[in-house]
Amino acid sequence: MVRADGEVLAPLALKGRRSRGIGGGGIRSGGGGAPASEGGTVGFVQALMIPNVLGYSLAFGFFKFINYAMFFWLPFFLSLHFDAQSANVISSLYSVGMMPGGIVVGFVSDLYDGRRACVIATFMCVLAPLLWFFAQYSDTMNPILLLFLLGVMGILVGGPNNIITSAVAADLAEHPSIGGNTRSLGTVTGIINGSGSITAALGLMVIGPLQALGGWTAVWYFLIACVVAGTALMGPKIYKELTQHEKA
Repeated sequence: MVRADGEVLAPLALKGRRSRGIGGGGIRSGGGGAPASEGGTVGFVQALMIPNVLGYSLAFGFFKFINYAMFFWLPFFLSLHFDAQSANVISSLYSVGMMPGGIVVGFVSDLYDGRRACVIATFMCVLAPLLWFFAQYSDTMNPILLLFLLGVMGILVGGPNNIITSAVAADLAEHPSIGGNTRSLGTVTGIINGSGSITAALGLMVIGPLQALGGWTAVWYFLIACVVAGTALMGPKIYKELTQHEKA
């Protein structure tokens, strides 16, 4: 390439100048402001200090625990009423219900104008009385009704688990400490997912002793408490979505 004064620039030199211009903050947003997307990430402690991150982590943990509890303990519960082979086949209906759960929750999210936290709250409000119904009548429930309700529970649990991460990410992306930095947002989202898995794992350790002490009725009520706690922890996001919708 030839400059205006006639000096020939070698391709490597030109490439180096371009690299220094980009890496040195040559591309900025809004003329002289901070870089549009910084390369650093937030640390674990810094991420936890961002408002609502800890609450979202616990909420995701409660919802994931409900999913894990149903997935791992449902065959054992059904084996009390059916033979082992039938119990495994019947429990698979819960997993089958989770597959359309993402589609159903996406359709409902469109009806809610993309207010994902409100969608999660709606699904949990339906799931809680369904778990209470199991606590009261699971031992005497008609098998056909049991099959149907297991599929419904798969939809109610699987759907929110598919969208909670995106709902949280959309909220945290607006926080000043994230500032649109995709790497930092990915770090925070990963922390929420990882912390949720820890909470779910700890919860699974409680089911065995709880079932031994209070039977399966106590387990179902424990799951109801987790539904209520997880939904309450999503309260700030739900309130924000409702107020923004009213202003719009």
